[in-house]
Amino acid sequence: MKRSLTILVFAACGHGAPATDEAKPEAVEREGSAASRVRVSERVAKDAGIQVAPLEVAALPATVDLIGEVAADPDHVAKVPARVAGRLVEILFQEGQSIKAGVVLATIESSEVARVRAELSSMSTRAEAAHKRIDRLAELVKLGTASAQDLETAHADAGVLDADVAAARQTLASMGGGGGATARLQIRAPFAGVVMKRDGVIGQPVAADHVIAEIVDLDHALFLARLFEHDLSRAHEGASAEVRLDAFPDLAFPGKVITIGRQVEPVARAVLARIAIDDHEAKLKIGLFGTAHVVIPDPVTMPPWPVAPTAAITQIDDHPIVFVEVGPRELEARVVELGHASGGKVEIVKGVKATERIAVGGLFTLKSLALKATFGEED
Repeated sequence: MKRSLTILVFAACGHGAPATDEAKPEAVEREGSAASRVRVSERVAKDAGIQVAPLEVAALPATVDLIGEVAADPDHVAKVPARVAGRLVEILFQEGQSIKAGVVLATIESSEVARVRAELSSMSTRAEAAHKRIDRLAELVKLGTASAQDLETAHADAGVLDADVAAARQTLASMGGGGGATARLQIRAPFAGVVMKRDGVIGQPVAADHVIAEIVDLDHALFLARLFEHDLSRAHEGASAEVRLDAFPDLAFPGKVITIGRQVEPVARAVLARIAIDDHEAKLKIGLFGTAHVVIPDPVTMPPWPVAPTAAITQIDDHPIVFVEVGPRELEARVVELGHASGGKVEIVKGVKATERIAVGGLFTLKSLALKATFGEED
């Protein structure tokens, strides 16, 4: 049975109200063709955000495509240790959770913290008393009832105590503790990111070097790509790139090649290229596979083709589809053949004319209606 793609678009109307010409769907099919046309009302076009724009004829920069996966940038990874031996009494995070810089991750109860705080309190009291003694001796020296030597000795004693107080405060700060007199210590996040690993439960004893959490800042991630031997002369450090992940084929992650390895893998005959990418709508996840389209700095002259925004391309039955304007608010779903992509644009090497206009907005609605109509025909 021959199947064609039929799209029905309905204008919004009230329940029980009679249908008008404005509200009637209209689809025009081409017998024996994979294309179909749809007319949409002005109201439907506005509500669905359907927009059309002319195709651009351009020669996109030449690119080399590199397969790889998302990885954490080592400069934006933190392994948060307990810092002191003790017992976990509070844990306030979970794996996969996004956290802000400085938030409390966990609380540890530690006798070492209690000892350092007690020493700090004692030294602070003694230092305060030493400075009061200096004030008293200074008055007595003026009255002639105390010697200058006694005052110098008091200054030296106070200086030693001040140094001990500063050392105790530095020790407590290195543990991550502040003021107070409790035996508890709060562990805080060093920067904002996503918790990739948690190692600890309430009541668990921990050593000072025990890593409680591993945090990754995915706003600054890497795409580790394999650059094969025959492409080594084409890709260069500093080149711009566009990364598309298998999980999000409609999203383009801008990037830049920061390093190209110096060691060739003996089996794959490839080196590792590191591409810095920024997160896009919090979509990045460590380990996602994809392809990096790296721009060749000095490309050979490429022939111009009709060029469309990558957001104007959708998929139906594993075929790339564009919706071509064939009349006022009348669109035709058409299978196309794509060339290479660069900078958020893609070549269309077959299926459209350079003078045509295509839908660049409302693709989700058009695709949904197309799929709904297709399923209806199969019933």
